[in-house]
Amino acid sequence: MRDGVLTKYTAFVLRINRSGLSGFLSKHVLEHLLAKTRNSDVCRVPHLFQNALVLRKMTISQNITTDSEWFFFSGGPGAPRYGDDPTKHAVDHDTETFVREVLQNANDQKLDDEIPVDVSFRFVTLSGDDRREFLDALQWERGLRNRLETIAASDQGRGYTQILDQVEDPDGEIRLLIVEDENTTGLTGGWNDDSNYAALVRDELYSSKQNDTAGGSYGLGKSVLWTFSGASTVIFNSHPAPTDSGTQTQRLIGRTKLPTHKLAGDETTYQGAGWLCQPTRTDDGMRPEALTGETAERLATDLKISRPQVSGTSAMVVDFRDPTRETRPELEDTAAEFVKAAVKYFWPAIYRGDLTVTVETPEETLEADVDSVPAIRPFVECFERRFGNEKRELTTPGDVAGLDIPMNIPPRADGTETPDGTVRLASRLASPADNDTYLNRVALFRGSGMVVKYLDQSRVAFGDRNFHGVLACGEARTDEEPTDSDREIDRFLRFAEPPDHDEWESTENLREEYQRGFRMAIDDMFGTVRDGLRHLVAESSPDESMLSEQVLKRFPIHGRGQPRVDRPQVRVFEFDSHSRFDDDRWQFGGRIVPVVEEYDGWSAEVALTGIGEDGSSYDAIPIESITVDEESVTTTITDGEAHISVKGDIGELEFEGKSHAIGAHDVMSGAVGETQLEIRAELRTTEGDET
Repeated sequence: MRDGVLTKYTAFVLRINRSGLSGFLSKHVLEHLLAKTRNSDVCRVPHLFQNALVLRKMTISQNITTDSEWFFFSGGPGAPRYGDDPTKHAVDHDTETFVREVLQNANDQKLDDEIPVDVSFRFVTLSGDDRREFLDALQWERGLRNRLETIAASDQGRGYTQILDQVEDPDGEIRLLIVEDENTTGLTGGWNDDSNYAALVRDELYSSKQNDTAGGSYGLGKSVLWTFSGASTVIFNSHPAPTDSGTQTQRLIGRTKLPTHKLAGDETTYQGAGWLCQPTRTDDGMRPEALTGETAERLATDLKISRPQVSGTSAMVVDFRDPTRETRPELEDTAAEFVKAAVKYFWPAIYRGDLTVTVETPEETLEADVDSVPAIRPFVECFERRFGNEKRELTTPGDVAGLDIPMNIPPRADGTETPDGTVRLASRLASPADNDTYLNRVALFRGSGMVVKYLDQSRVAFGDRNFHGVLACGEARTDEEPTDSDREIDRFLRFAEPPDHDEWESTENLREEYQRGFRMAIDDMFGTVRDGLRHLVAESSPDESMLSEQVLKRFPIHGRGQPRVDRPQVRVFEFDSHSRFDDDRWQFGGRIVPVVEEYDGWSAEVALTGIGEDGSSYDAIPIESITVDEESVTTTITDGEAHISVKGDIGELEFEGKSHAIGAHDVMSGAVGETQLEIRAELRTTEGDET
């Protein structure tokens, strides 16, 4: 019987290999036991598990699997040392972050566009015999306890004594969190492959995403699983999706992340990562292999992590706790926080039917839907009606208006040209009945269906014209088949996300994937979004129906107004610009590109001018410095204006600069009212013909 207890001739097996015993008894203790059991019902079984010795009968629980063990790599000369898991300190690890990162990883492994990803967060509490049986299946005594005790006694063992006390308290309880996803790829690939299996159970700070719309590109989000484990231990049970070669077998493996350590009486230095696995000898040495098939299912049952026979992965966080809190909250409160976080960050995917999320406790099951979080409902309504209201008027509370924002992406690093495209901006006029938690914010998201950020645009609102906005980008822009430009924008913005996926900004990944101009593309998009919001939220009248077209005329001026000198409209140069108010001064930058075929040189003047709420210009803002990306170019500052002089045939020039410090309450400060910044440039050829 699986759950029965055998008391007769139950075997405890110690494997012997060339280097000696691989179990946990020393040779001396083994000989002592053999002597004590002579003339008893003990037998020697040759050739069993490489000359295994079967010891005296003993009483053990039949439901404890003994086919696995904890395996740690031993360090040699020059091997790296691990003081702790470095990813614990890389992102803000609170409950919201945990839910967002875990759901993103599941959502990115979606199998079929027609079938939603199902994710359940299941909380399990164990006490008494259940707790003891779980720890036996986890091989706590034989594989983890002695290591944690060693680490707790060392200088780097801060916090591990508390972990030991909590887990081993016979009157306490262990809280487990099982994150189970279905209709996903599962843990495919092998230890030596560039695969999601290796990325999850082997690698650090490495990502193996399925496509260009995947949520992240750093592989950092998975670190939250271990950060939220008091024992720094996570167990994975996966049914990989079938491949062209057939159905793949179930696989189970555990991973713990501990500091580098030595065991008492053992001079071997063990690296921090360890695996609950079947250690296997390969040409490259011993490797931790996942348990498979029936062996995996037996251990999954013992560890309370059995799952349905559908593709996907179950991840168990052992001793779940929020590292940002001193005390452990009630489960019902934690479950409610999970639902709120899931809807806050994944309402686009949930609304589209791409993702379903449930949270289970021993008492109840909660479903995350877009109506369950009142603060998010205005954004959902804005997204639903983002292409309506052709007049683009916001007259009464609840009205929605939208417009397309152009986005020009530079060529890829390999020279591949990228198509110009648009992203969709929409705004909903707030109602007094709305929840105002995210008032005057714009939800930013793309094809993955995860809200990257709720961008604060409070400066755009005035009077009672408060709003909720969305910026639907890439494959989220339209409900129809995405265009090539939508797909490219999705890819571009994916690489614009930093490790914690909470912004679109200039990143090292963008630098590696695209040519120069990627930062300007992002800044210009956000600049146009701000201008677009001002016109959408402003009091509209019938004769102002073309305001949105004026907003999109951002060439050749950043901001509103016209060139300060009336010149023939001969297209000789292209130039882009961006600006922001940072701390106590304006930061600005741009790009100037001559488009004529022949020239000997050129020069430019750059000036900053404050723009009033009515669009008119007033006092100049003095420039303090300007820098360019070419050593042969001369720059000077005269009377607060920057002058650039180019000799030869330099075809493209990027510049950056800053203004003099401005008081926080000055009318030209970016922190006051509707003040805007305009960058104006005059260009002329060195032959004297001004343009």
